[in-house]
Amino acid sequence: MAKQIAIKVMGTDADQDPIDVNLQPGQTAGEVLSGLGLQGYILRFPSSSRFFGREEVLYPNVVDGEKLEATTPAQVGTL
Repeated sequence: MAKQIAIKVMGTDADQDPIDVNLQPGQTAGEVLSGLGLQGYILRFPSSSRFFGREEVLYPNVVDGEKLEATTPAQVGTL
């Protein structure tokens, strides 16, 4: 049974509505992002340091109606 989640793409117009996604069991974060054409983005819970790896299965980690953010990775520290 699918779960309905919403993904807000960060760094876009503030008034852009989140994208509704029907999440299937076994679907990975990378599959969801690729399906939305968001290569180079990562998923996270809003206002959290909890990011999902591209190969991480989302279904057991979110509840129906969950809101996630798609953001580009940032490099921190010195080069």
